[in-house]
Amino acid sequence: MEALYLDEYDVIVVGAGHAGCEAALAAARMGCRTLLLTMNLDLLALMPCNPSIGGPAKGHLVREIDALGGEMGRCIDRTFIQIRMLNVGRGPAVQAPRAQADKRLYSLAMKHTLEATPNLSLKQAIVEELLVERGRAAGVVTHQGRSYRAKAVVLTTGTFLRARIVTGEHTMPAGRAGEFPANGLSASLRRAGLELARLQTNTPPRIDGRTIDFAKTMPQMGSETPLYFSFQPLNEEPKLPAPNPIYPVPQQTAWRCQLPCYLVHTNELTHKIVRDNLHRSPIAAGVTQGAGPRYCPSIEEKIIR
Repeated sequence: MEALYLDEYDVIVVGAGHAGCEAALAAARMGCRTLLLTMNLDLLALMPCNPSIGGPAKGHLVREIDALGGEMGRCIDRTFIQIRMLNVGRGPAVQAPRAQADKRLYSLAMKHTLEATPNLSLKQAIVEELLVERGRAAGVVTHQGRSYRAKAVVLTTGTFLRARIVTGEHTMPAGRAGEFPANGLSASLRRAGLELARLQTNTPPRIDGRTIDFAKTMPQMGSETPLYFSFQPLNEEPKLPAPNPIYPVPQQTAWRCQLPCYLVHTNELTHKIVRDNLHRSPIAAGVTQGAGPRYCPSIEEKIIR
């Protein structure tokens, strides 16, 4: 692809999810002239699958990122709508904090941090090609034919490489719902001699809260004592909107207003519906063949087992 003109950077980061935001901030804070490229600047650090941060292993990782100067811990501390410590009945090695996020607010808070960081430029573009010179990454080319050169390129593309979405019996190319896949970049990586494998993740449906009978759920309250991810003190007011009126009255605590989570269970009727429709499941039918997450199986996989 022929470039229109060239821009030089020390580091280019492709993709602005959690990893991309942290990589770009780390490079810029070290004094590197950094460019962060993403398909949509309004969807930075979005949590489309599960709007939470932390949990076993992941909660430890967020705190390690914070100890190294990362931003996730501070950002979720400003925007969570609930936080609690998991596995409190077990040993300290497996206890882990988990926060439920206002995902739009989290994304906006992270965007403000990125925009205020010296040495960091944000641009909206689809990366179509990785420039390779003498066996090393030398830059990228966007869908507009614009070339950006750099001493290092960091790919944090998440679910977008040669991606597709399977919704029931329908399949379509997409990185996330409503967003293009990164097919051009995938092909470029293959041309560079890199082998691509396919992974899969299963996203639960979004349910209209107005259709839920909360009286049949089991509320799970947030921490009654102050609990944060970051080791740094929160020196600003939390960014929290008023809760949606469809939910029961939010939990009030002496230190922060939190919303409950609501636990529900399947039953034999649920299992029968799933078993009767296994032939329509893309997983059971072999439509999706990528390796899935070990500890987050789909409901049909749980029932089959």
